[in-house]
Amino acid sequence: MIVLSAETIDLSRLPAPDAIDPLDYGTLQSAFVERFIAVWAAARAIDPSLPQYDVHTLETDPAVITSEAWSYLRLLDRARVNDAVRAVLAPLAKGDDLDNVVARVNIARLTVIPATESTPAVMESDERLLLRYLLAFSRPAAGTRERYLFEAYTALPILHHAAVNGRAVHGRRGDIDIVLAGPDGRDLTDEEMFIVSDRLLAEDVKPEAVSVICLRAQRRLYDFAGALVVAKGPDLTAVTSEAEARIRASAKERMKIGDFVPVNSLAGAAYGPGVLRASATAPAADVSANPYAIPILRDITLDAEAQT
Repeated sequence: MIVLSAETIDLSRLPAPDAIDPLDYGTLQSAFVERFIAVWAAARAIDPSLPQYDVHTLETDPAVITSEAWSYLRLLDRARVNDAVRAVLAPLAKGDDLDNVVARVNIARLTVIPATESTPAVMESDERLLLRYLLAFSRPAAGTRERYLFEAYTALPILHHAAVNGRAVHGRRGDIDIVLAGPDGRDLTDEEMFIVSDRLLAEDVKPEAVSVICLRAQRRLYDFAGALVVAKGPDLTAVTSEAEARIRASAKERMKIGDFVPVNSLAGAAYGPGVLRASATAPAADVSANPYAIPILRDITLDAEAQT
């Protein structure tokens, strides 16, 4: 999910454009039969010797069989057109299509981990590439939040998250704090910090009268403990494992610098197939937001019992 700031639209919530047609085989087939009946009636008006067509409800009728083949091909055509529309829209493009979209602003997908003799290269994800593409529109303006973020993510492709804190956060005039978190929220190494700092201090990125400091995000670790009531029938271990995976996925969505974690959101994420009730016993309170910290879920303990 791409969300740049509170003032920026969430691209994951954009509705599909009207140019993308819904794919409905039944609607296409019904339209074919309806049109065939109308055309046949017009033909009979010209040539009354033609028989009346009233067997459109029979699946074995040649016209109905033809409508099935035609509708399937039309469905494929519409799907192809839909794919073509998605391919040229940044919020919907994926893979090579997205590579071509972002190329219009001179951006290329980065290599996160170079290839070796035994393993292929790990490339920048579509989500991160799309984020850099959106940030790139502020590249001409040195000293903007978006410019700092673009340069940070470009300099260090493995970067998990970055935040820009200015006077509104820390109260100091002319100071910019760039807060950085590595993969899975880990601390960046000294070398990684230098790579980002060196890029952000470039004269085409940082205005002359501004001080920019790169800081490691404070790792705010927390554990989750809760209880599940599982319906009769499903395997208790399997249901618990699936609930844990959903909780981790929810926590990962909030593993961002400056984000907070409501305990109820984690308990709510536990719900899924087979889970009748879910409750949280830890943490005792929501994990509060801190513009210099990143919340990281550590351990999950779930006490599960079958419905009695």
